[in-house]
Order: sequence, then C-alpha cells, then structure tokens
Amino acid sequence: MLKLTVYKKVNMSRNFFLLLLIVLLVLVGGKIMLAHEKLATYKEAMKLFQSGELVAAERKFRDAKLNFSVTDHNKDINLKLSILSPIREVMEDLDEKAADYYEKKDVDKLVDMYERWQKSRKKWVSGTSIQKGMYEEMVVLTKLDQDMESYFSTIKKTNLAKLQNNTANSSSDEEEIFTTMKKIPSEYYGSDPSSKTKEIQSSFQTYYAGKINTMTAANAPVVDLVTEGLRQFGMLEKFSIATSGLKETLDSHLLKVLTSALGKNDFATFAEQANSIKKLSANMASAKVFPFIEKSKNDLLAKAKNLTAGNKFADAISIYEALKPLENTDQFIANANLAWDQYEPIRVLQRLYPGKEFANVVNAKNKWGADSVVAAVSKDGGIFFGKLKGEEAMSVTEGSLQGVQAINKLDFLSNLSKSNNPVIYMEAKSSERKHHYVAYEVRSGSMVEILDVEADNLTIEAKNVLLVDNPTGSSAGQPAYYELDNDGKYQFTNIKVDYVDIEVGDITKYMGKKVRFTAYAASKVNGEALVTLSESYNYSSGQWEKTYLLLKGKTNFTIYTNYIVIGTFNSYTNITTDTGEQVRVPVFQVEKVE
Repeated sequence: MLKLTVYKKVNMSRNFFLLLLIVLLVLVGGKIMLAHEKLATYKEAMKLFQSGELVAAERKFRDAKLNFSVTDHNKDINLKLSILSPIREVMEDLDEKAADYYEKKDVDKLVDMYERWQKSRKKWVSGTSIQKGMYEEMVVLTKLDQDMESYFSTIKKTNLAKLQNNTANSSSDEEEIFTTMKKIPSEYYGSDPSSKTKEIQSSFQTYYAGKINTMTAANAPVVDLVTEGLRQFGMLEKFSIATSGLKETLDSHLLKVLTSALGKNDFATFAEQANSIKKLSANMASAKVFPFIEKSKNDLLAKAKNLTAGNKFADAISIYEALKPLENTDQFIANANLAWDQYEPIRVLQRLYPGKEFANVVNAKNKWGADSVVAAVSKDGGIFFGKLKGEEAMSVTEGSLQGVQAINKLDFLSNLSKSNNPVIYMEAKSSERKHHYVAYEVRSGSMVEILDVEADNLTIEAKNVLLVDNPTGSSAGQPAYYELDNDGKYQFTNIKVDYVDIEVGDITKYMGKKVRFTAYAASKVNGEALVTLSESYNYSSGQWEKTYLLLKGKTNFTIYTNYIVIGTFNSYTNITTDTGEQVRVPVFQVEKVE
C-alpha cells in the first residue's frame, strides 16, 4: 500500500485550497459581470420605456428580470412588466387564436375574440398613456385590426356569394348564412350603424325575389308557388325582413292565374287554386287576391242558388261540386241555420216552447263546454238555461222565479259559483230597496237559488264574497258581507267596519279619518252637542279652563248622556259656550249614533 508522507499530505491540502480559491474568484467575477449586464439591460429598458418604445422596453425588462445575479431594480422591473406584459400577452393570444379560429371556420369563437379585443381595447385606450401606447404598438406589431377586417370581410363575401349564386339548397342553409352574417361585427359593414341591417336585408330580399320570379316566369303550379311563398314568409319573418315585395309579387301573379281559370269557366281549377292560395292569408291579409276569391265564390254560390230556383239542378250541382274545396256545399243551408241558431240561441228556445214569451234574454259563446248558451226569463215566471254544441240538440235546464218583480238586468256571473258553474244573475225591482238581487246556479241539470237579497247596491268584493249596501234584515243601514254557506247559498256573515275605535280625548290625532268613540254630551250649542275633552283649574286666573269637541250632524242629543258615535273630524269652528266664552273647537261630523 502506498503511504503518504507528511510532506505530501501538506502539499495536497495546500493545492486543494488554492483550487477552491480560484473557483470562488471565478464565481465572484461571473456574478459581477452578470450584475453589470443586468444593470445595462435595465438602463436600456428604461431608456426605451421613456422614449415610448414600449414593446421593445417590455422585452428588455423581461431579459433583466431573467438575470438572477442580483435583485437590484427588481421592484421597478416587476412594476413595469405588470403594466406592459398583460397587454402584450393578450394581444398575442388574440392574434394567434383569431387566426386559428378563422382557419377552422369557427365564426362564433372568432366573434368571441373580436369582442374580447374590443373590451380590452376600450380598457387600455381609456387607461393610462402607457397602456394606450403599448396597445397601439401591439396593434401595429400583430396587425390584429387588419387581420380581423380580412377575416370578417372574407366570411361576409363568401356567404353573400352563396346567395348571389343561388347555392343555398335549403332553409337551414339560408338560416346558417343569415346567422353567420348577423354575427359579423357591424363595423365591417360600414360606418353607418344601420348599414349592417340594410345590407343583410337587401341581400336576402334580392335572393328570395329571384326565386319567386323564376317560378312565376315559368308559370309554376299554384300549389308549388304557395309552398315556396309560405316558406319565404316564414324565413323573412324569422329574419325580421320586410315581406312587402314578396306580397306584391304573389298577389299580382295569383290574381292573373285565378282570372284565367274563371275566364275559361273552369270552376274546379279555380276552387283548387283558391283553396291553396288561402293558406297565404295570414301573411297577406291586405292582398287583393283574397277579396277576389270571396267575391268570385259568392257570385258562383248566388248563380247556383238562381239555377236551383230556375230548376236547373244539374248545372247547380256542378257548381256546388266544383266549389267543395272552398265551401261545404252539401250542408250549405243547414250550416246557415245552425250558425244563426248559435248566434241567436233564443230561436231554439222559441221553437222548443212556442207558447212562451221571453221578456229577458242573455247570450254567451264558448262557455261551459258549449258553442252557445242562452238564459231567458218568460213572462209567466219561468227561467231557462240552454246549451248548444255543434249540431246536437239544445239541452235545456228549467226553473221558476219566486217573488221577483220586473227584471231590469239579466246576466251571466259564473264567478258567483264555487265551481264556475253557469250562474244566472238578475237585478229586479224592489219595494223596500233600490234593487232586488237574485241569482240561480245551474247544477247537474237543475236550477238552484244561491242569492236573494234586497239592497241599495251590490258589488263583488272577492271570489265568492259580496259587499251589500243597506240590505234588508239585521244588517240594514250598513255595508254587509255575504258569503257562500255550506249549501252554496249567499248569506250574511258580518258588517264591514271602516272606522277606528279611539278615546274621545285623542280626536285631534285622527283628522280626516273615520273613527268611533264614546262621548259625554255636556251641553248644547245651537242644538248640537258639545263634548268636554279636558278640564283644568287655572290658579292664576282662578277659573276652570276647558277644551271642547262639537258633534255636528245630529240634533237629537240629550245632555248629560253618553253616546257612541261614528264619523270624521275634519275642521274647526268658533263657538260661544254657555258661559259666554268664545273658543275654537274641533268639529266632528257624526255619521251614525249607536
């Protein structure tokens, strides 16, 4: 084994430390160089920043930040980068993604990039001068504005070409073109805010007009023309584009087609064409073709009627058969009678009860499962409710009135019923009040009286709640509530209270409000009661001082008596008390004394 001498050991140790010293010197030297380099980069970045070359400055600030040799100026570097780098990063991201989405034909995401760009642009341009300057440099650098204009202009031209070349093969293709063109930002249609809408609408109007004009020029079958017209109306309305041009073209052409058929006495072709054309009525309400169809049809029906009267049955039947697409001529007369009966259903009651004279009648339509309903009261006191549905016979429910004088009003008020059954409501003459209110509910084929009250007025306060003014009976002279009882008949439930109970001494706190209180009539002034509100002894004057309330509106008060009164305090007056004192007192207008 090789053994080291003491000399060799010392020599090796000395060599090691020399080597270590050299390494440390190199590291220190390198750090000093890097520090100088970072300082130089920072200074260059600041020079660029101050001269307004912000993109170049941001790049130098990033280089300086990546130099970790020293931390000098890091705070300022980070601050500058926090302002400049987000703008560069966003603009680079927008530029890259916009190009990618354009290549992929992803218009939605391209529009998202445009909107993101506009939002960022608004933020930066309205921000600090540094943000605005950095943004403007990045626009120049990325050419994002030019790229966006190129992308959207190309998309617009491509889709317009599809319309101009008539290469859209279906409604879905048209809708896709329209949707794409709508997505393109307005600025790429011109400086006028309305340019976008005008160009899109004009393009589609021209496109659709070309299709229709081609069909009319080729005298296409009416059914095909109507089908295309309906499709175009649907698309134009979906796109919120005016349809006036389409209406005019169709109206003019279809009038010529129908006139031609009538001129040849080809009534069957006329009726078939007219029936197809009527499908356009919802979209062409003011068109001339529809009054023409109706007039021509009515003229032919009148001609058939005259032929029937003249015993030319074959010719009449021929016309009726030809008009079947427009009219159900098999039941022409029967249908007219049915329509009349439904309009005036009292005619059916009169036929069912030829001996009755109906003095009061009310009609309604499309209620209670019927096409028409009628309620009528006969002079002999009968009450009738009839229902007509389709061609079925009228179903009639009968009843009789008891103790009802001359009826002034007859109506349907189904909201008086719990179940929304038909309710026949009457206002009749009353010997005790202004009106006699009576109501009958039609339940399962029978008449049930649910209301019988004589009063000055009646209003429906809420569902199944009536407010009756001054009814006969226990609630006379007061507004009273009537509600349905368990048997479904309106009965008195309670008095309507419209006042507040107070202490008479607090009356001045309730000016203009209806109140009730107990008052002691201490004396009278001009026949009206004077109530003492307060009383105190004035030691300075050696006299009693009092405050009063005058009860006005009733003159039959007895002094030294307590009264419960209802009314309103709404004014003051001057009075002379029984002691000859002039005082100003509140006036209480008495409405009722209990």
